[in-house]
Amino acid sequence: MTVRSVLLMSAILAAPFAPAFAAESNHWAYVMSVATYKPMAGFNHVVGPTRFVGYFLQSPDLCRVMVFTAAADDDRLVEPPKRMQIDIRAADRAELPSGDGSALAIACTADADLIKIAPQRRALSATTRDSRSRGEIDAADAGPAD
Repeated sequence: MTVRSVLLMSAILAAPFAPAFAAESNHWAYVMSVATYKPMAGFNHVVGPTRFVGYFLQSPDLCRVMVFTAAADDDRLVEPPKRMQIDIRAADRAELPSGDGSALAIACTADADLIKIAPQRRALSATTRDSRSRGEIDAADAGPAD
């Protein structure tokens, strides 16, 4: 066997596994994006165009979450941050929209002693206007045929 045939055979055998590795990589990235916080521990997450800053207080069967939201790129706080209090029942969750289809998910543990926070990224849709072919866009924009 030549070096070229060995490389070609390796590439052919590895090809079916590439999507599996990509999916595993995406899952691993998602798992690594989940953060856990104790009561009174501050959090600071940017999801899409929004910055979420806050903390939580433990109550019986409840996580009382205080969140301040501001534009992610507004370092000087030209626009005042918005404040909201969210009561999340034990073993429940809430999602705070970021404005671009993404959200920040906050989950209260079953004992209401921790919260887990993870960004929920907007899924790319195969049917968005940008992903359609030029012919489909023109046909859709033309309106109904007479």
